[in-house]
Amino acid sequence: MPEPDLKSLFDKFRTTGTWLEGAATGSGHIHSTFLLRTREEDEPDYILQKINHSVFPPVAEMMDNIRMVTNHIRNKKRAGNNMQVLEIIETGTGKDYYTDPGGNFWRMYRRISPGRSYDVVPDDNVAREAGRAFGQFIADLGDLSAKKIFPVIPGFNSMEMRFDQFKKALLADPVKRAGEVKEEIDFVFANIDRMLIIPRLEKEGKLPLRITHNDTKLNNVLFDENDMAVCVIDLDTVMPGLSLYDFGDTVRTAASTAEEDEADLDRVNFSTKVLKAYSEGFLEKTASFLTPWETEHLALSAQYMTFIMGLRFLTDYIAGDIYYTIRYGNQNIRRCRAQFRLMSRMAERYGETMDIILQAAGKYLKG
Repeated sequence: MPEPDLKSLFDKFRTTGTWLEGAATGSGHIHSTFLLRTREEDEPDYILQKINHSVFPPVAEMMDNIRMVTNHIRNKKRAGNNMQVLEIIETGTGKDYYTDPGGNFWRMYRRISPGRSYDVVPDDNVAREAGRAFGQFIADLGDLSAKKIFPVIPGFNSMEMRFDQFKKALLADPVKRAGEVKEEIDFVFANIDRMLIIPRLEKEGKLPLRITHNDTKLNNVLFDENDMAVCVIDLDTVMPGLSLYDFGDTVRTAASTAEEDEADLDRVNFSTKVLKAYSEGFLEKTASFLTPWETEHLALSAQYMTFIMGLRFLTDYIAGDIYYTIRYGNQNIRRCRAQFRLMSRMAERYGETMDIILQAAGKYLKG
């Protein structure tokens, strides 16, 4: 694939400043991301993304969602709140994205500066700040009707849907890999019934639908030079969902002691110390409005989100690596194995996890 003409794309948007340079950046699995720099020190730099419209086909609706939630949060900013909000840069014709002659979709954001991210949590403060950031995100959208948000990927965190996709991939086995991942397949069938508890509670009306981020990896929070959270990013999957999804997915990444594709499974452990810090940050912002059913199932949600990601990586590996970007041939199965090991570690410390979460919730409920 030829390199994109970044200067030409820069000129398609309502940027300020003079073009200086551009280069690929980031570690995302889905979109291609570029940092575009301007020459002047007092002008912003920009983040340009080529949207993967195979993964996100309703591009217009997705961008409408992002525009709606960012405007809503920006209009609610409070004094003393240092959090920033993603700013969409319009094209020269006033649209939220540009379609090039090849049918590719491009969008641009003002770069958050300072703004750094972490794939592995370096300390408790980062975990606590991530909790505050994602908790505040849910809180800020609490008075925006979920009916206004388009479900860009229906069932994105649905265990039933992901399990069905897994079974179909397993039955088809298009690249004949199922035989080499029997242990992982057995792990899925051994744990799936417990993972269906949360969907059952949602169907029973015990877990309320909220506008949630739905992809709250640790690296979707940007931090300043003092490791204070400054912005929640990657809003493609903002949809109606469960608070449990957002809590559980950050625990999956923040409380893991290893990277997502760690090959040495002995290095994959679950840090309840980090969990405690994250829970305190998240519940500081959410304990006042979460229902008892939500609070009591936050501990299970960490296992749920870790399992569902392992299941998705396993499904993609069996299907021939058709969804996630990979840097080497067996990366998806390495990701899967690391997730399943992490979930096992979480299950071993489930009681301790419950105690930590309920104590944090009680602290903030008491004021």
